[in-house]
Amino acid sequence: MESEVHISQRRDGLPAISCRRVWQPCQSARRHTIAARAIPPCSIYSLAESKVHQAQGNFAAATADLERGVKIAADFADAWHRLAILYRGLGRGEAVTKTKAGIDGTAAPWRVKPYRALLIVDRWSDPASVLVDHERDNFQPVAALLKAWSVPFDVIRLDQQHLDGTYLFSRSGDIRYGVAIWLADAPSYSTQDVASLEQAVQAGTSLLVAESRCLDPALERLLALKFKEAYTATEPLRVAEEHFITRELAALKMDRLDVSWNFNNRIWMEPRGAKVLIDQARHPVLTVNQPEPETSAIWMGVPALGLLRDTVYWRQLFFRSLLWGLGYLVLPNVDYSSRIEIEIDDWGTADKGFLSYWRYLEPSEDVLRRYVIAPLEKRHAVVAANVITGYVDRSGKRIASPWDQKFTDLYGLQQNYGSTERGLKAAVEAGVVEIESHGWTHMQPDLESPPGPWWTADLAGEGSADGWYTEFEDQRRGVESPAIVQLFHMKRSLEYLQEDFGQQALELRPGGSGWSKSQFNHTGRLAAQAGFGLFHAEPDFYYYLDRDLVLDMTGIAPQVGTTSYDRLTDLHPERWPAHPDGPAMLLFHDRDIALQPDFVERLFAALPPTYQTLSVNEYIGTLHVQIDSSAADGWQLRFGSDPHYCAYFERHPSSWRLWLSDSFKERLKALQEVQISVDSGAAHRIKAADFLSGIINIDLPAGLEPHVWKVKAAR
Repeated sequence: MESEVHISQRRDGLPAISCRRVWQPCQSARRHTIAARAIPPCSIYSLAESKVHQAQGNFAAATADLERGVKIAADFADAWHRLAILYRGLGRGEAVTKTKAGIDGTAAPWRVKPYRALLIVDRWSDPASVLVDHERDNFQPVAALLKAWSVPFDVIRLDQQHLDGTYLFSRSGDIRYGVAIWLADAPSYSTQDVASLEQAVQAGTSLLVAESRCLDPALERLLALKFKEAYTATEPLRVAEEHFITRELAALKMDRLDVSWNFNNRIWMEPRGAKVLIDQARHPVLTVNQPEPETSAIWMGVPALGLLRDTVYWRQLFFRSLLWGLGYLVLPNVDYSSRIEIEIDDWGTADKGFLSYWRYLEPSEDVLRRYVIAPLEKRHAVVAANVITGYVDRSGKRIASPWDQKFTDLYGLQQNYGSTERGLKAAVEAGVVEIESHGWTHMQPDLESPPGPWWTADLAGEGSADGWYTEFEDQRRGVESPAIVQLFHMKRSLEYLQEDFGQQALELRPGGSGWSKSQFNHTGRLAAQAGFGLFHAEPDFYYYLDRDLVLDMTGIAPQVGTTSYDRLTDLHPERWPAHPDGPAMLLFHDRDIALQPDFVERLFAALPPTYQTLSVNEYIGTLHVQIDSSAADGWQLRFGSDPHYCAYFERHPSSWRLWLSDSFKERLKALQEVQISVDSGAAHRIKAADFLSGIINIDLPAGLEPHVWKVKAAR
């Protein structure tokens, strides 16, 4: 019978070793992999001994243990990897190259953390665990940032789920997550198996904790911290030690942050081995501990999670901490800070022909070609046209096609909606307009019940009341719109947009800023069910949508307002909030083009010259790309594009930026030369130092098939 190693916790906090029982906790996650390579038990025992010596601070003994282990088992990749890190830490640079064959040899796969995060939260307001709301879910800022940064994530809610190894490990024993982000702050976790998280960290999952007192012994051990008490202080936050996480603060002139008027209570943690990177007088503010090689445990004393999203200081620290913990990040290669997403509402609505306060001539094909298509083409710009396909016909008391309407309206204007349709189709063909949904009718589904019927109501009285002109919330009667009614209207909109324009709309912007908000009637949840990828929760924010998640993206891409031909001087882009993680979003109406044909030209002249448009379908596609990482043959990043949400990329390339931590770069440098390839294309050979010397962009060709970017040692 083959011997196995068991590692347990001693009272002094150090691991104890025995040679009989099954590996628990630190080797359980790698048991399947090691057994498959038939590593001799004595080499496994040497690895376990090395861990103990390293925990005691005896790095020379830890190194000797590993040297003994790899001498017996030359293909023991785990031992080679840890040995390279110890050599580097001891300053034995000449010996690092000795481990090269063990790290990148044919028998040893690359060690890369899974590209997936786990959010651990106390509670989630939605019983169904679908809808994340910025007003009710304190973890929303972190979830929104991860989505904006294209970091895949799952959520464990401790109010419904029991944390244990089934969530943290696959059935093969591999870790599921590259980083666990602990956002919980309960007084006790006695009913949770937090020790399983400790096992995951020992197996390679990094830990990042924010706004938490960490009141559990396992968390205390991992972080090498212990909660002391609350405090208030106004001394500046100060970088106490140089580190990868804090490096960029000096460039931002934020290595000392003034908080002189912030009297909020903060968390005082007592270091018990953790390295303090930022402090406030005697109080740690950001710490890092390294429970295992290449595995970090980081604590952030941020006063509120919203600051991670909304302030340059804390966003930078969160980004660098996440990068340090995972070792790498893959973000959209888009400068969102100078991108704007522009939408034009109300195409096809009926009200412009009879409402005294909203009357104008629907823009014709000629107007669209001269005053919309031409200026957009000149600037290589793309905007969204939010279109209605259900014309509310008062005379026939039914819903008709807008594009069949040709008549003289109540104000003597010769309306020709068919001409408008031809102009919109020409704009789509020119590639400057994307067709999206503004709902089906822009009006109440029930036009009969009191205070109706609206069909015959006086347009100088009840017929003009504003509440009739919202579709997804019954503002006239002060109630929500039922889910089944909303879904019917959404599906009719999608069906007819496809029929009329041959376009699959992925965004819903509800007319009149009206939408329902209760659990079962929530318009965003229903829009996700209908197949939309983004829902504008007017007037202030929007939701990311997929089949499993309705994520409030408040704070990511600011809704900078609704402009118009007579309010353009009030635009003031210089006052817009910074938006490094999403585009600014701006709205106007077809009315502005009707009343001032050169409005599009004037609008672009009012925007900063550095701004470029970002199409809504590109943005939705980018948010829905799924990135996976593997190390089966070198290091591979796989980009998966859902054919529905990511349809934009069928005909357009995409670009991504790869960020690497210092330790990950060192591992790549040790390879001397690498080969880079995309899909089945020819591999490009380059010196590792040259590859790492600048910004690393990953440019992918058009096409919805999975794209694979690969780097491996050159041979």
